[in-house]
Amino acid sequence: MQKYMEKYADILLTKCLKLKKGEPLLIKGPMERYDFVRILVDKAYKMGIKDINTNLTDAYMQHSSLQNLKLEDLKKQEMWSGKPFEVYAKKGGAFLSLSAEYPDLMNDIDASVLTKLQMHSTNESKTFENRRRHNELSWCIASVPTQDWADKLFPRQKDNLNKLWKMIFDICLITKRNPEQALDKKIKISHDRAQKLNNLKLKYLKYSNSLGTDLQIELPSNYIFHNIEMKLADGRIVFPNMPSEEVYSSPLKKGTNGIVYASKPLIHNGKIIDNFWLEFKNGKVVNYGAKKGKEVLESIINFDSNSKYLGEVALVDYNSPISNTNMLFYTTLYDENASCHLALGQAFSDCIKDGENKSQKELEQQGVNQSKTHVDFMVGTKDLKIIGITEKDEEVVIFKNGNCVL
Repeated sequence: MQKYMEKYADILLTKCLKLKKGEPLLIKGPMERYDFVRILVDKAYKMGIKDINTNLTDAYMQHSSLQNLKLEDLKKQEMWSGKPFEVYAKKGGAFLSLSAEYPDLMNDIDASVLTKLQMHSTNESKTFENRRRHNELSWCIASVPTQDWADKLFPRQKDNLNKLWKMIFDICLITKRNPEQALDKKIKISHDRAQKLNNLKLKYLKYSNSLGTDLQIELPSNYIFHNIEMKLADGRIVFPNMPSEEVYSSPLKKGTNGIVYASKPLIHNGKIIDNFWLEFKNGKVVNYGAKKGKEVLESIINFDSNSKYLGEVALVDYNSPISNTNMLFYTTLYDENASCHLALGQAFSDCIKDGENKSQKELEQQGVNQSKTHVDFMVGTKDLKIIGITEKDEEVVIFKNGNCVL
């Protein structure tokens, strides 16, 4: 297990973040995985990184604070602060966020309080959000296992923490003989698919499946589909989500109409939303429902004035490594890469031509949604069909039976 942890750390620092010598580094992760953070820090020092901050959190202490403190007192706690991200963004640092799940822990916490704390953290890290929006910072999100998460996925199984570690390593290609080469191959496939979508010069995407999804999404005239990499302003090509199976773009803000049904539960701020649907008119959510977690869904939709609009459309084969495990991972990072997905909130500036060089006002004027949140939800199914309508009003089948056919 140690050798795979070492290789995982190597890939995250050198392949995903593309760390430069002397570049400040902020690592955010759970205290429970201090063993892995220690490996990352050691490797970063050996790469010539001198300024490293480890922003470690404890979900159980956060839960205790939520049970015992009022909102005004919670905002004073360092564990809910976005200031470390602000400080390192002003330094031009790189950011590695280690996502760790504690399923069901926040079930007894008011969703609105969690939303307000998220907004508080975002407001304290405006430089980070702005520089990330313009691709001026190297950042990556990757998962690490927790005992709670392992118990949820593999209940009553011995050594389930190591089993989860092994599954993460397999999905992230770390157990391959040459992980770097395997990742390059995946990137090539993703690049070719994105290029085909861009060459089609699409106006709309039409989604339908047996759940009842009947949705039309308009794309900007100068849209760009991206592969799983991201180009920074300094020219570096980084890999911001580990793992990733998607090609993605941003829809026209007011161009979505119809209804979409989620194909998987969504875990947001530690709370589950299940069996939910959204109805759109002229881009805006005008109706919604959920059998579980409706109040959490409502908090996402009403996060700010633009969180009612879509910011992302992402295409992922139903026949993909994560999907083929036939598991619900209870974390968006993995579940979104098992399914075509959409996102409410912030759109990507570089998903229109020259967008990374435009102001927020200019982006908004061109129909690129601007929000302080970005929440993915899964819509892909084994019978999902996606039809593309080109600028010449020609129909092109893009997805059939859940998989890309381009």
